[in-house]
Order: sequence, then C-alpha cells, then structure tokens
Amino acid sequence: MTNLLSRASAACFVGALAAILSAGCEDAKSASDVGVTAHDFTATDVNSGGTFRLRDHIGKEVVLIDFWATWCQPCLAEMPHLQALWEKYRSRGFLVVAVSMDSADQLADVPAFAKRNQMSFPVLTDEDSSIAGLYNPRKSAPLSVIIDKQGHISAVREGYSPGDEAFVEKDVLKALSAGEVPAASASSAASSSAPASSSAPASSSAPASSSSAPASK
Repeated sequence: MTNLLSRASAACFVGALAAILSAGCEDAKSASDVGVTAHDFTATDVNSGGTFRLRDHIGKEVVLIDFWATWCQPCLAEMPHLQALWEKYRSRGFLVVAVSMDSADQLADVPAFAKRNQMSFPVLTDEDSSIAGLYNPRKSAPLSVIIDKQGHISAVREGYSPGDEAFVEKDVLKALSAGEVPAASASSAASSSAPASSSAPASSSAPASSSSAPASK
C-alpha cells in the first residue's frame, strides 16, 4: 500500500513537472504574442546611414521584421525570398526590415554583406539586443514578425525551410488585405455619396402658351 502511494505521488510529481516544463516551452515557443500591440524601437539603418523608427511606419505599412545573422545559413537562404516579396508588394504598403543579431565583432561585416546580397530594404543593427529583447528573446534565427497597419502583431514564424516563403507570403497578404478597402465596396461607397441627378421635364420648364390677346373688331 505504501509503495502504491509512493508511486502515485511520484507520478503526480512527474506530471506536474512536465506540465510546468511544457508551459515554459510554450511561452518560449513564440517570440511575440499574435494580436498584441507592437513595441516601438529606434535603430541605425546601415543601408541609408540614417535612423529607423518603427513608429514612422505604423498606420502606413505592413512591416515584416526579420531577425537574421551573417552566420545563419537558413537566414541566407530565406533572404532572396524576402527581397522578392518586398519588391512585389511594396507598392501596396509593405516593408521588410532586417535586424542583424551579429555579435559586436561581426557587426562591421553587416553593411558589406547587405550590399553584396542586394538587401535594399532597411537593414538594422541591434548591438545591445534591445530589439531582440522585445520581439525575439530566444534570439532565434531566422525569425519573422509581421505587424499590420494598425500596429498589432499578426503573425510570427520561426526558422526557414525551402517552401516556407509561400506561407510567409500568405501572412503578408492577409495583413495587407485587412487594411485595404475592397474595390467593390469603394465603388459602392462612391456611388452612394454622389448626388442624384435630376432634370425637370422640358414641358414643365417652358411657359404655357395662352391666347390672352383681345379679338380685333
């Protein structure tokens, strides 16, 4: 009986421990919670040499923040697809922002790497890991976070395998479509707001003829 209780207690302990560990893994699985408001940040853009501020783009564009590093092979494999995606949808208000997670001794290589690999969207450095701390605390690479035009996180994807770019594109299109007015709705709204044209009948506007002249005698 004692052994049975001991086994039951041990099983309960193992189960509770597993639940705790499972919850911890679940929390760490995604770097950001979908639906929450995105946090603002400021960083240096190595392509322009200027300052990038996320708040300047919220409300105007769908932003995909891509965490990458020069030593990350999956990142390098994904990068041409992100470049193509940006070129395809930038006219609709889409922006890719690449955040380098390279260490201090590798940061000097980032500008040349970005130029060599034709990364023409903003490429940011994150020396103090402040951006990663907001969106990618586990420092996974690659990891993409999509922020919609309302400033909410709409999708988070970790890692890259060939073919994943199709799923990323779907996430981008979903975020873009959420901020756009369908053409049919726009035309309906335009027609309903236009004043109705009214033209009076010609007969009503012309004066009625009357024989009021006195008869000649």
